Amino acid sequence: MKSGKVDKPFLIALLILIGFGLLMVFSASMYSATVENPDGNGYDLFLKQALFVALGIGAMYLVSRIDYHLFDNKRLTFILMGISLVLLILVLVVGVTVNDAKRWISLGFTNFQPSELAKFAGILYLTSLISREPEVLTNFKLFSIKCILPILLLCGVTAIEPSLSAALAIGAGMFFVLFLGGARLKYFLPYIGLAALAVTGLMIAEPWRIERLNVFLGKGGYDYQITQSLLAIGSGGIFGRGLGNGKQKLLFLPELQNDFIFANVGEELGLVGCLLLIGLFVYIIVRGYKIANTSKDRFGYLYTASTMSLLGFQVLVNIAVATNVLPVTGMALPFVSAGGSSMIVLFVMVGPILNLSRGFNKRKRRRRES
Repeated sequence: MKSGKVDKPFLIALLILIGFGLLMVFSASMYSATVENPDGNGYDLFLKQALFVALGIGAMYLVSRIDYHLFDNKRLTFILMGISLVLLILVLVVGVTVNDAKRWISLGFTNFQPSELAKFAGILYLTSLISREPEVLTNFKLFSIKCILPILLLCGVTAIEPSLSAALAIGAGMFFVLFLGGARLKYFLPYIGLAALAVTGLMIAEPWRIERLNVFLGKGGYDYQITQSLLAIGSGGIFGRGLGNGKQKLLFLPELQNDFIFANVGEELGLVGCLLLIGLFVYIIVRGYKIANTSKDRFGYLYTASTMSLLGFQVLVNIAVATNVLPVTGMALPFVSAGGSSMIVLFVMVGPILNLSRGFNKRKRRRRES
């Protein structure tokens, strides 16, 4: 589907968000980059992130030129699922250990996080499956084998890394496909109980998770990251300290350019900056849903709506953690936080949506002309 132009409001809003993210990564990382590499100029992480963005935009453009129907392919979805599962297992063996977790595979010039690919593979697999075999949603046996088992495999292996937040994101994305596809709620109930038991077991196996939950519930101690995050957001006031004038970047708040970049937004741009950022996300997601609703086939609708739902889920969790509404968990702010794997995979995921929007805008022009 090369005819028609992509939805410009959606694309422009996305590019503004990406530019904003680059600016905040530059601001948040300049001091720490200088400390980590005294011989550098403080631009190292920013330039690396800019390279990822450039590669991502290129990948998004190429994918947007491909008819999105071509992704509705059984063999393709199985290959992507297989690659994702193999990489998730491989990372447990040869993965790079950071903060006692193996979540990345070293590529030499950078690290790759397989769980990011698994998000895309999971949504694409279920979307294609449901559009091709809708009976899986009404037959409990088929539903369990073809829908739930793949979710358990991807999420289970990811949780072992350990990365409960990544497992939660993968599971959420695939759940959105099933929910929007019309799966019966009673089919979910046994597996919701199983998931609850699994999470409880993983928390018991890692005492630090219990401690983090107790701190969140106010049962003693305090969380340093959350304390610093709230200080940053609170000190920003209405209009913020000014771009580049934040204090938390001076090594007070770890992972400021990653999981806690929203705190940097609050400190430097204040409540106004936070609301503008949230408004930008809301506009992109709502516009994405509009594009989904214009799809003439189930695959286009489910893929676009589920991807937008996952985007919204990740935004909510990231901001909720930074503002102490949820316990601390490592979930990046889409298109804003630093990170190569997440950034490039997100761009690729948006590609089919832009391709679908070409038909969306073509139909709008026909209505105006008639």
